[in-house]
Amino acid sequence: MRPQKFYSFLQGGREADIHIFGDIVRDQSVQSDVSADSLCQQIKTLDADVINVYIDSYGGVLSEGWAIYNQLRQHPAFVRTYGIGFVASAALYPFLAGDERYAVEPSAYFLHQVVVSADGYGDDLRTAADMADQMTEIGLAPFAQAGVSLDAVREMMRAETWLSPQGALECGIATGVLTNRQSARMTQSAKSLVIQRVLRPDPPPERETSEDQDPPETSEPITQTAGIMGMLGGVFDIRK
Repeated sequence: MRPQKFYSFLQGGREADIHIFGDIVRDQSVQSDVSADSLCQQIKTLDADVINVYIDSYGGVLSEGWAIYNQLRQHPAFVRTYGIGFVASAALYPFLAGDERYAVEPSAYFLHQVVVSADGYGDDLRTAADMADQMTEIGLAPFAQAGVSLDAVREMMRAETWLSPQGALECGIATGVLTNRQSARMTQSAKSLVIQRVLRPDPPPERETSEDQDPPETSEPITQTAGIMGMLGGVFDIRK
C-alpha cells in the first residue's frame, strides 16, 4: 500500500498540520490506519516552526504511540495538539507530546492499563502479568513530563477511565479546553480577518540555517485551509 501522507503545509510553509485519524499501527494495512513508521519519517523531514496535531483515534500499538510521542518531542518546532474526537489508549501519547494540549468539546480521553494476551502454565501467566505492569509503569513517563500526578494516572488506568475535556484539563492531561460557543458569534470583520490571515499570513521569522543544510522541499502542495483551528484560537473560548 502506498504510504499515506499525514501532513499539509500552511501557505508560507512555516506551520504544518498532522492528522492522526485511525488506529496507530506499525504497518499500515487499511487506509484509515496511521503507520507510526511512515508518520515518524515524515515528522523528521518537516521544516516548520509550528506543528499542529489533530487526533481522533481509538489507539493501537503501545510502542508506536511512544514512537510518535518521542519524534514530536524531539522536533525543534513548537507543538500544539488537539483532541477532536476520541483520544484513547496509545493515542494519548501523541496528545501528550504537545507544548500546548487542547481538548476540543466534544471529545473524550480513555486511560487503561497495558493489555496482554497469554496462555500456558501459571508461571507463563504470571510472567505476562508482570510484563504488563512493567509496560504500564514505563508508559507513565510522558504523563510525568506533562506534570500529571502519577498516582492519579495509575488509579485512572486501573479503573479504565473516560475523561471529558474538562476532566482532562483538571488532571493536567490537557492544558486548555476549546469550545465553539464564541465562534458562532463571530462578526463579519472577524471572519474577514481570519480569511486575510489564511490568504496572506504574516511572513515567517528568519531561521538560522547551516550552509550544508538542504533547502526545504517546495514541491509539496500548499493548502489554504490547513491549520485553521490554530488561526481561530483567538475566537475560541479557551479555558486554562
